[in-house]
Amino acid sequence: MLELKWFLILAFQMFIITNIEGSIGDKSQFYNLCFEKCLDSNCDRDKKFKELPSLSLRLLFWSCTEDCSYRCTWKTVDYFISHGLKVPQFHGKWPFIRLFGCQEPASVIFSILNFYAHITMYWKFKKKYGSTYPMFYIWTYFSLVCMHGWFWSFIFHARDIPFTEVMDYSSAFIMILTLLYCMLLRITYKNNKFFAVITCGYLSTLYSHLSHLWSGYINYDYNMKFNIVIGFLTFVITMTWWHRNQKKLSYVYLIGWFNILTVFVTILEIADFAPIFWIFDAHSLWHASTVPLTILLYKFMMADCSYLSTYYNKLTLNIDYHIH
Repeated sequence: MLELKWFLILAFQMFIITNIEGSIGDKSQFYNLCFEKCLDSNCDRDKKFKELPSLSLRLLFWSCTEDCSYRCTWKTVDYFISHGLKVPQFHGKWPFIRLFGCQEPASVIFSILNFYAHITMYWKFKKKYGSTYPMFYIWTYFSLVCMHGWFWSFIFHARDIPFTEVMDYSSAFIMILTLLYCMLLRITYKNNKFFAVITCGYLSTLYSHLSHLWSGYINYDYNMKFNIVIGFLTFVITMTWWHRNQKKLSYVYLIGWFNILTVFVTILEIADFAPIFWIFDAHSLWHASTVPLTILLYKFMMADCSYLSTYYNKLTLNIDYHIH
């Protein structure tokens, strides 16, 4: 019991040390002196710009205080590097070059590409498979959820404020949960009892988690862990279904590779390094890797809708033949 107590104390101390090191840039004396000087020089008493800022800063509602933080971030980075020190983090994040007012330009671009991939692939899906095809409305719902999610990802990475942060995290959670929901409906297709149970479970989980997230009861670290659990559950269930149907369904390898590659690229989320060229960090590269995975998923959706339509049409014909 005593050993456990000391272990918990040590773990807690390590946690505190990690947090302090993660924001060593904004805690440094150099940064704080620069920040105070910038506020006195560029901002009035209401913390507004003394001189009119650039159009990009005005369009994205940058405050004078935030602009001073950005300016002093780079002066502090230069100071650290010139003294042979490692690149520091600021407020728990790596420094990024701001382009056209956007905080994380690479993540913005790749979020837009993901949004575009969903729009173009869904258009192909809708054009080829109409509302009469099995799973059409279910996959349509999934597509709309993903478009909504990538839209807020683009907004959040352009401007990180509390509202856009909550919208990004909640949208990402909805995307992950909805994929699990759609795959469960596909696996149990035509089973009305399962449909009712799965839908009730999906809606209750969605409402419960989002209400707690928005009310602030769930922190973002917990939310990320919850997303990982949902993602892992999706992987296990889907790969089990793939294993049982790989000989029966010629196209099922698409969802298999989608799952495997998704797990592989998610390793980028674990990586942590200073942005390459001050633009490309691990998170932005992860966003880039999900673009081709989106195409792979839609190819599975289209092939599966075609199979279900053919299978149930044949089943109906066989029933009609035996009746007559």
